[in-house]
Amino acid sequence: MNASAALREGDLELIDALQVNPRASWADVGEVLDLDPVTVARRWKRLSDARLAWSTVALGQRQLHTMSVAFLELTCETGAAIEVASELARQPHMFTVQHVAGSYDLWTIAVAPNLNSLSEYVLHQLPRQPGITRVRTHIATRAFDLSMRWRLRVLNFEQVERLRQCPASPATARPMDEYDRRLFTALSLDGRRSFTDLEAELGMTARTVQRRINRLTAVGDIAFRCDLARQLAGWHASAVLWLEMPDDYLESTGEQLLRWPETRTCAAIAGPHNLLLTVGLHQVADLHGLVTRLRTQFPHATIVDRQIVLRQVKLYGRVLDATGRWVSATPLGPWALESTGSQ
Repeated sequence: MNASAALREGDLELIDALQVNPRASWADVGEVLDLDPVTVARRWKRLSDARLAWSTVALGQRQLHTMSVAFLELTCETGAAIEVASELARQPHMFTVQHVAGSYDLWTIAVAPNLNSLSEYVLHQLPRQPGITRVRTHIATRAFDLSMRWRLRVLNFEQVERLRQCPASPATARPMDEYDRRLFTALSLDGRRSFTDLEAELGMTARTVQRRINRLTAVGDIAFRCDLARQLAGWHASAVLWLEMPDDYLESTGEQLLRWPETRTCAAIAGPHNLLLTVGLHQVADLHGLVTRLRTQFPHATIVDRQIVLRQVKLYGRVLDATGRWVSATPLGPWALESTGSQ
């Protein structure tokens, strides 16, 4: 398939529909897009087989509030950044890995079940990895979003409202058990896997799988996301920005930034640079206009640093090529460091 012509308007509409509701039935998607379900399913299979678009599970807001999320700035030995990034991409607790232009080489997002296990990793394990010379750690105190709400925004308001999921029935929250975690890992490879498909792998009935997914979603332990080879949809660049502002403004600023179409990740940080923002850009030159808009809309905020992303290596468990297609997948493991921290 020719990459330059891979994503047509109909493809973008389908992907946007699944960004609104990643597990919507083909019948519901087809009704909104005025297509029959067979055509919709066939189109998604084409995109999925070509590795141009994919669906996966994600941590819900309740889990994000209980887990430890760190944004890491890594400096590497000369010529070692590519090899280091490749190794980090294979680690299940590393959700995102990217090369950046600036005073350091790599920027990553690491997730751990608690601060002890995260500390053990960044203080003892990570610095000993070959090729790394310096680790700078930023702990999130509030993750407003980790690239979950971003959409292509090609559907109109009426179509979006028809696709939105109905509010889930109230459910009782409890710690995720071994079966919940196994279910999360299985869905991280394909967020649209059927209940019957998961039944055989997990050793539980399809009805039990369905009940667990419904409960985990209702209490905010898991969510679902759909992504694509972003460059092939016109998003050719991205950047990481660090902002500083009075703590009283953090919550309102973060919530407002979530409504910006460019926003990917937004989090409050423990430190003087107390808000992290990553943005998608149609081209590098667009960063100047976005910075001007930030200064105008948020005069209380100071932009203290910014880096252009040179290459996205890993995005929520998917290793990407230069065009943004995924080439391999590592099952997400936000609990992978749990035993490390208990030692």
